[in-house]
Amino acid sequence: MIRPFLKWAGGKTRVLPELLQHLPKGDCLIEPFVGGASAFLNTDYPRYVLADINADLINCYRVATTETEALISVAKTLFQHSNSKDEYTARRRSFNYQRNAGYGTNIELAALFLYLNRHGYNGMCRYNNNGDFNIPYGKYKNPYFPEQEIRQFAEKANDTKAAFVVADFRKTLTSTAINKNSAIYCDPPYLPASDTANFTQYHHSAFTREHHRQLAKYLKCVRYETDAAVVISNSDTPATREIYQHYQFHEVSVSRSLGAAVASRKKAGEVIGVLNVRRFRYA
Repeated sequence: MIRPFLKWAGGKTRVLPELLQHLPKGDCLIEPFVGGASAFLNTDYPRYVLADINADLINCYRVATTETEALISVAKTLFQHSNSKDEYTARRRSFNYQRNAGYGTNIELAALFLYLNRHGYNGMCRYNNNGDFNIPYGKYKNPYFPEQEIRQFAEKANDTKAAFVVADFRKTLTSTAINKNSAIYCDPPYLPASDTANFTQYHHSAFTREHHRQLAKYLKCVRYETDAAVVISNSDTPATREIYQHYQFHEVSVSRSLGAAVASRKKAGEVIGVLNVRRFRYA
């Protein structure tokens, strides 16, 4: 198994064995929510369209692909000399200033994003209402520098000529050349199992229940019009089963990775859903 070089809340590493059983063969895998890119790294499609609304994430992936050695060099220096709360706070401030002012280079911003990802609390990615990255310092003694994983990612991306796109799911599902040989895998921010478990702000605004309803509608339309295969994953909640009611669900159980304490992390139900065009009447 190839591991992602970024930590990512809700990443699919733990459920890959189950997920891979339900991803069909095809000419191209399209991911409107690429996130940590576990599915990309561990599948064998000839082509990939990897999209996300998070421009910082996509920039990091583009730089890792095209400027691999430069990213490793700049990021490694940050990892070697900046593991303290004061250094982290300064680097976070610099990252927010550079991205908002259009000051930093893509390589600098990608290296800072990787640094913040590996040094911030629990590897989370969150922004405030002003669009600033605001995850606190994680207090890790020796944060792992994923040099090998960056190289593996770059090799896979270059071999498959993967396209990295900054776009929301609506644009991805309407502007991409999707056909019957395409496979679409959607791993959107999860519907919360409870109000206290609600965390969906991977971008400047939350991914709401209404967004899930829109996603379900778009996927239903794409499936009907193109016959492309559609697979989703989400938390196993009544809301999930109601919104994605036309899917055949396969239940999986994984450990949550966002708990405040390891001892409090419990097994949580998730589902992998496969959309079959013959199971609904399009309206």
